[in-house]
Amino acid sequence: MRPTAYAVIAAAAMASTLSLPASAQTAQPTEAIVKTMQTLNGGQKVRPSGAKGQCFIGTFTPAAEAKALTKSVAFDKPSKVLARFSVGSGNPKVMDGNKMVNRGFSFRIDDGGKGQTEFVMVNAPINFVKSPEQMLGFLKARLPAADGKPDPAVVKAFSEANPETTLQGKYLASKPVPGSWVGVSYWGIHNYTLVNASGAKQLVKFQMVPTAGEIGLTDDEAKAKPAEFLADELKGRIEKKAPAGFDMIAIMGKAGDEKTTATEQWVDEDKRPRVKLGTLAITALEKNETCDGGIFDPLNLADGLEGPANDPLFVERRPAYAISIGHRGN
Repeated sequence: MRPTAYAVIAAAAMASTLSLPASAQTAQPTEAIVKTMQTLNGGQKVRPSGAKGQCFIGTFTPAAEAKALTKSVAFDKPSKVLARFSVGSGNPKVMDGNKMVNRGFSFRIDDGGKGQTEFVMVNAPINFVKSPEQMLGFLKARLPAADGKPDPAVVKAFSEANPETTLQGKYLASKPVPGSWVGVSYWGIHNYTLVNASGAKQLVKFQMVPTAGEIGLTDDEAKAKPAEFLADELKGRIEKKAPAGFDMIAIMGKAGDEKTTATEQWVDEDKRPRVKLGTLAITALEKNETCDGGIFDPLNLADGLEGPANDPLFVERRPAYAISIGHRGN
């Protein structure tokens, strides 16, 4: 992507930021977050988060039940999908079998069409921070001390003052190491609202449930794997026409759930009613330049689907991604 295209994306992000109340603008430490993430990854010209990944293409086929919940044209008919799977952290050499970093799944339904809708998901039902300010504090606590390593005492003090920032790590530690990018569930983390043709609204959370079922590795099995096995595993799965996709599930919310933050699950969330909205199939490898030339913008939602109204972390994503794209290597 040329510098002029970077400018277009950054300008769009700035416009969206300026449309917020003045108090919200000054409260968002976007530039500081991106710079601190870049410091932590050694200044490499890569994504500051999810640096290691692979681009794929696929299809999304809506379920009939979706129309009762949303008028979005993204759920009208089958459409093409652009997707990127990643391994967490800003280190492009992170081991695929690393248990303590998340796996990411970003995708765009109806890519280039009227229903273009984008999601950024991770393989945990909660995020590791609930606000931009908390994210900045989390990152700064991990900046290297004089010996070039994070100070354990600083990290411990931050974690004790912000216990919710430890919950995603604990969740990941309690699960098997993902043996496939399409063998683990992903969550949208944030609260969304579906709006149907009659104007009725339904609060939901999104979960992508693997059609192949959960594919996990023991710690010893993960250690025996090559440093980069996930892309090859998925390419082989596609070549063999093995299941390589997800059911998109809407978890039904109720009054009061909208007050929760990204670090919280809803009460009895796992027992809530669920509706299948469609099926996403990964069908082919795509060159990484296709995904690296832009951003997956979760604020880009077709009419009939709304993001959270009171979640500053959700709004922060667009300007942060716009800043970070300009620092990627060409």
